[in-house]
Amino acid sequence: MGLLKTALRAVTWWNGQTLNTQLFTWRKGVKVGEDGQGNIFYKTHDDARRWVIFNGEAEASRIDPEWHGWLHRTWDEPPTDKPLPRKSWEKPHQEN
Repeated sequence: MGLLKTALRAVTWWNGQTLNTQLFTWRKGVKVGEDGQGNIFYKTHDDARRWVIFNGEAEASRIDPEWHGWLHRTWDEPPTDKPLPRKSWEKPHQEN
């Protein structure tokens, strides 16, 4: 089973991070933070790239709005450094 799992990780992204992503994260990734669902967010040292390693299924709607904005460079500071102000009428994030 270990060999099959390794082969699947080499070519599929929906079973978690691929081997190349894991190697890139290990070599160049700086952990920025984690959201409420256990997704881990990284950037390079020079902030040229930002990415997420999903905890479970790779589904974009599982990312909190604050982290989505950071990934897409809507704002520069991650929610761990500068949390977004919440309105009283806002509901908690729900995935699709």
